[in-house]
Amino acid sequence: MIITRSARPTLSAVEMDCGDVLHFILADGTARDIYLLETSAEVFETTVEKLQVEKPGAVTNYRFRCRLKVDDPQTEESQEVVIEREVATQRSFYEPTEVLGVRLWFDACDDIFDFLTETHGDCRPRKQARFALQDVRLRICPQNLLPWCPLPQDGLRVEDCYNGEDVWLGAYFGASAHGGLDINHPRGTPIWAPLDIDDHWLFNSVQAGDNNNRWRGLHRWPDGSTWVIQVHHLIHLLMDEHTPIAAGTHYAEGAGVWVGSHDHSHFVFKIREPGADESDDILLDPWILFWQMYRDGAADAKLATQQTAGQ
Repeated sequence: MIITRSARPTLSAVEMDCGDVLHFILADGTARDIYLLETSAEVFETTVEKLQVEKPGAVTNYRFRCRLKVDDPQTEESQEVVIEREVATQRSFYEPTEVLGVRLWFDACDDIFDFLTETHGDCRPRKQARFALQDVRLRICPQNLLPWCPLPQDGLRVEDCYNGEDVWLGAYFGASAHGGLDINHPRGTPIWAPLDIDDHWLFNSVQAGDNNNRWRGLHRWPDGSTWVIQVHHLIHLLMDEHTPIAAGTHYAEGAGVWVGSHDHSHFVFKIREPGADESDDILLDPWILFWQMYRDGAADAKLATQQTAGQ
């Protein structure tokens, strides 16, 4: 199958099977043909007695790979690249791969479900592999991303993700792929809007009889795509539902409802491609958003230092 995408001001998301070709048109009109050749996954550490059977306190760490061929049809340049990810080690917070002008986040492959289940949140790709991609000259979105919650200055640490396992796709209780990114922080920790929110609501609430307060917000981009972000385990939603929220607004308090053994908030990120509907939303690692938040924060700090030095 040939899949066509064009670079736009916001990140693109795509799922592919081996043998598919992604025809990706860069911002300058040139194209890259990206061939998915192979995927694989393997466990390299586990304390479960039987794979796919949850055991409280168990740890399963694994790696997954893909092999891609990227062609530039104009110059006939071609590069083959192998991308390897690890979960749930510190390498879960990875850097994207850049090849022939394309920035690629290798988000998931179906092979991991040979040894994991999907019982702790949606996260399984519909095809053999899932990617986010962008022209290397563009950001993931045109709006600077502000912190979603208080961020450690030295970066996220895997040991601060619930029991050190609940990163994106991390093996919850050693057996189930985790459908979000958990960050441990105290009950009542402020949750801020990382970007302007056009619409938002609690799709689960304790008041309505659910076991959790789960919030969803939408940002609709001029390029036709929609970003869907979620936070679970909220104590209070501080803004009226279905009203706009400006970036940087303290709109909720987190980490306090149905949190298990550690107070934490659970973050979710989805992209709705232009022309798609909710059922087509593509789930991605929330780390991609935090990656941009850290880059934007570092750039702001550098600019502030330069401005102070120039005074």
